[in-house]
Formats: sequence, structure tokens, C-alpha cells
Amino acid sequence: MDLRELRIFVKAAEKLNFSRTAEELGYTQANVTLQIKNLEAELGVLLFDRIGKNIYLTQDGNLFLTYARQVLSDSDSLKELFHTEKRHAGKINVGMSESILAAEFPGMIQEYHRKYPKIQVCVKVGTREMMYDMLLHNELDFAYIIDQNIIGSEWVGRVIKEETVYFLASPEHPLAGRAKRGEKIGIEEILNEELILTECHVGYSYALSQLLSLNGMTLSPYLETGNTEVIRRLLEQNQGISYLPLYIVEKELAGKTIVPIRIPEYEVLIYRQVFWHKNKFLTVPMKEFMRLLEDRSDPPVIPI
Repeated sequence: MDLRELRIFVKAAEKLNFSRTAEELGYTQANVTLQIKNLEAELGVLLFDRIGKNIYLTQDGNLFLTYARQVLSDSDSLKELFHTEKRHAGKINVGMSESILAAEFPGMIQEYHRKYPKIQVCVKVGTREMMYDMLLHNELDFAYIIDQNIIGSEWVGRVIKEETVYFLASPEHPLAGRAKRGEKIGIEEILNEELILTECHVGYSYALSQLLSLNGMTLSPYLETGNTEVIRRLLEQNQGISYLPLYIVEKELAGKTIVPIRIPEYEVLIYRQVFWHKNKFLTVPMKEFMRLLEDRSDPPVIPI
């Protein structure tokens, strides 16, 4: 028994005519007759009396009509509940890198909340490895991070935007002054300065470390922190050099309180990316959240 058979039965009970039922539902009369017979065989009762060229509901047919209408009504209610965006309610759990959370989330969450006021958004901050674990235990619906490309048979991902990572400093820093005058800055000079980096075992600092190791060099920062707000403030105070994607310092670039020091061969390409477990079903609100992330991913202009 399926919903199609129930709809055919209810329409036939209303019309008391298989031919008109077939015409209104877009079936052949033979198909309507067959579906009714299949339904009667499954239930083990006659739903219609066939007297001459006319049909009439039996007592069992009248009883079944009440329940069939209720089932169809409940089916329609379920469709409306899960497919009408206005009635979406519940919770989505999103994992984010701390830098992305600070840079992008405050602006986009307002727009998202206007569209889905009944959705509660729970954001969890952590490393890529932490998010892998939470996704595997269904504690996150999806994660949004900036890192090298996610590869793995368990994951489905979408690159939101490519990002290039630059060395950054205060315009008062001597190397920044030299770079502004057009002098070429060597990587050895950078490594001899006071470095302020995100954790060197993850993300773009790890990518830089790997690139340096190919040339026999190592990173020795005097400070490692996952808090990019701290890094921005120290750079503005001319306390050292850092290595960050530009979206983290977009306001400072515009105000020229932080400037890039260009060393193209060490400007690593990484990705802002969303990923989720391959068996995770993405609801409309989840997909809309991702769409807003894409819409807000325009890059800042690099001041040269």
C-alpha cells in the first residue's frame, strides 16, 4: 500500500466513477481499476460494490475512507513541515577556524538569522583534527576552515575560496620600509626577525614550515598563538612579523596599519573550505549557510 493507491481510492470514493477518477488523476481507467483491486487484495476486503455500471462504497470502504484521508492529510503536513522554508526550525552545528569566525561570522549571521529565525546556530572552534573527530561522532553538521585541501574518502568538501598567505608587518618595520622602496627582501632576513605565528603544526604556518624544510630552513617564532586578534595587535605595535592570509587583516590593510612584505616564492596557496561526512544529509538551512559563506568571500585588495 502506498500514497498513490490511497489517493486513487479517495478520489474514486468521492467520484464513485472509475472513469472520471482516471481522467482527473491522469491515469487510464484500467490502471485505476487495477490499483483498487490491489488495495482490496492487500486489505482483504471489498471497498466498492460493483452493481451494473455503478460503484458504491461498502461499509468497509467507508471506514477505510476516513483513515485514508487522515494518512494523506498527515503526509501533506509532513511535506509542508520539511519543505517549506518558513517553517524550518531546529539547530545546526558548525565547526570553524578561529580566524574565520572572527573575520566573517558576525556579518553573515545577521543575514542568516533574518532568513531562518527559527534555526539555532551553534559554532564550535577548533583545529582541523578536532573537527574531524566531531564530524565522525555527528557532533558537527559541517566544518568551515582555512587549510590545505582536504583529501579523504570519508569527506565531501567544497572550496569556498583560494587564499594566498603573506608575510605581514607594521609599516614602521625596517623590512617593510625597504620593501616599500622596492628592495628585494630575502627569506633569510625574515627568519632572522621576531616571528609571531599561528600554531606551527597546523594550517598555513605548517605549510610554510614544510616549504622551508625543503630548503633546509626552519621556523623559530618567539610567539605561537591561535588568536589572530592578538597577532594583529602585536603587528600594529611593530612587535614582529607574521604570516597570514589577507582576510584576517582586511581592515588593517585598508588603514595601512599593517602591510605585506612580498616574497612570492614563499606565498603559500591555501583554501577556505567547507567539508562534511560523506553520509551526512545536508538540509536546506545548511546549504543556505554555505551559500552565504560563498557570497561573503570577496578578497581584500593588496596595497602595494
